[in-house]
Amino acid sequence: METAELQTAASELRSLTGRILKAARQDTERRLIANKVGISVLQYGILQILKEKNCTLSELSSLMGREPTTLLPAVDILEIKAMLQRGQDPKDRRRTPLAITSQGRTVLERVPQVGENDLLLNALKGLDDQKVELLISLLREVALQVAQDKNKIQPNQEMKYVIDESNTGSCARR
Repeated sequence: METAELQTAASELRSLTGRILKAARQDTERRLIANKVGISVLQYGILQILKEKNCTLSELSSLMGREPTTLLPAVDILEIKAMLQRGQDPKDRRRTPLAITSQGRTVLERVPQVGENDLLLNALKGLDDQKVELLISLLREVALQVAQDKNKIQPNQEMKYVIDESNTGSCARR
């Protein structure tokens, strides 16, 4: 494909992914409001990550692609609402891991990441199985190409936050 055609494709990909992400965020926000859980989409994302593994603010920042100063107020509110707690690493007193509480888990159970009426789930239901598999496969390939650290994302792996068993027990994106 010529450079001009690739530029047009890249522009359309930016536009489409932006629209999809905005719609998904609005859908999550709508579900959070409907369930009256009293947290933002950002706070919900933090809880989603912490349900897999305790992380420091710095690790959350890296995983979410946001500055720690942006996350800190959200973490503070979650702590006030008793949905997460700050801990102490017995091996390193400077390290303060964040952990989800039972109240935080209850919120995630009330508002699952993909519910029955989820916007993206309903969109995928409109495609046949082969198209869904092709879409996911192609998006994984694009994600591999744009990843800053290509070692963090391996081909054919599900893109979600998981426990990274290979290092010091920190959070990792797979």
